[in-house]
Amino acid sequence: MTATFLLDAPSLVYRAYFALPTTLTDAQGRPVNAVRGFLEMVTRILIDHRPERLVSVFDGNWRPDFRVAAYPGYKAARPEDPPDLPRQFDVLEAVLDAAGISRAVSYELEADDAIATLVERLEPGERAIVVTGDRDLLALVEDPAVRVLFPVRGTKEMTEFDEAAVVAKYKVAPKLYPVFATLRGDASDGLPGVAGIGPKRAADLLERFGSIDGIVAAVDELPPRQASALKEANDYLEAMKTVVTLVRDADVETTPTGDPDEETLRKLGAEHNLGSSTVRLLQALRGER
Repeated sequence: MTATFLLDAPSLVYRAYFALPTTLTDAQGRPVNAVRGFLEMVTRILIDHRPERLVSVFDGNWRPDFRVAAYPGYKAARPEDPPDLPRQFDVLEAVLDAAGISRAVSYELEADDAIATLVERLEPGERAIVVTGDRDLLALVEDPAVRVLFPVRGTKEMTEFDEAAVVAKYKVAPKLYPVFATLRGDASDGLPGVAGIGPKRAADLLERFGSIDGIVAAVDELPPRQASALKEANDYLEAMKTVVTLVRDADVETTPTGDPDEETLRKLGAEHNLGSSTVRLLQALRGER
């Protein structure tokens, strides 16, 4: 059965940027490593999976105001983008448009929210494959409609997550992964977790009580140290209900899928010194290997 592939573009672009040297530059000496790396990932997906449709989903706001208002520490410690990276997003968007590959964004929200909304809009019988290096999107996994592919070595080797794979790896159902991350903590998002509660205890608590509210309601049944830590973290736990919950009814702007504009694609490849990346992309779009 064919499926729509939803690419978490920020996650994959960052992986490409740090996987390839910044010595890959255009004629003006400006790095294009992230663009080339992302295009190679897209080409590999097209060759290996032949998706019915492919959508690259971008951040409108990587740190949405409503999440920061609920918890100011959300992503607060993340370093600024390398100075040569923002321009590469602009180049990439131009190349994708020329290639006829759809782009999607929800302004003021994260790519995760736009992806969650697109998944929510699936018609009965439709399938989506989410390609991401962000484990937060494991929350969307639902058999048989939604699976996640997690890059191991670019998109040449990816781990596939269905519901059973999520449970096998993290001991929680996909829909509970955000709560699991809340309890355990997630340094990449600036979430400290609850003192003394690591992955095993987080999974055990969720197996027993099913939710944050269930845990809080039964806190006095827990060992004293655990109960104390959870009580001290009450404000944090309440804030996380807003922070880790994906928006599933966002206003998503999507560009149409179309035939590639081969001339524009070649011009962009030459202008930005994208080497054979645009050539291979065009071949993959034609169905060639």
